[in-house]
Amino acid sequence: MATEKVRALTKKQLETLRLKLLSEKKSLVFSEKVEDSAISLSLPEGSDEVEQSITDYNNSHLLRFRNREVFYAKKIDGALKKFEVNEYGMCSDCASWIKFERLLARPTADLCIQCKEEAEKEESNNFIARQSKSLGRVVDLTGMMA
Repeated sequence: MATEKVRALTKKQLETLRLKLLSEKKSLVFSEKVEDSAISLSLPEGSDEVEQSITDYNNSHLLRFRNREVFYAKKIDGALKKFEVNEYGMCSDCASWIKFERLLARPTADLCIQCKEEAEKEESNNFIARQSKSLGRVVDLTGMMA
């Protein structure tokens, strides 16, 4: 696989990406607006099983969306901190520059496309130590094996 030389980002590109990150953070819906009090764990007296199911379903979706946005907000904050130390746009594995087009599509990316493809290939080949794609935690599948 031929690797092409990627140049450092220009000031204009950096500013475009910084504004995109700030805009995305501002557009998050659930992470700050959904408070724990919005999730009701108890039902009024006289509630039946159907109402409990609907409430549980709605609560699980609210929590899921909020957790995903909180995780994404942390990634955005991490990317914005990289601006402060002039490391934004550098691959965290190989220290080469990440293409502007990739960062425009995914401004929180911290791996160049080659390193990301390699990481995904290793992840898919390693059944025992798979990681959660959204939370970055190792998923223990050894208990499932007989």
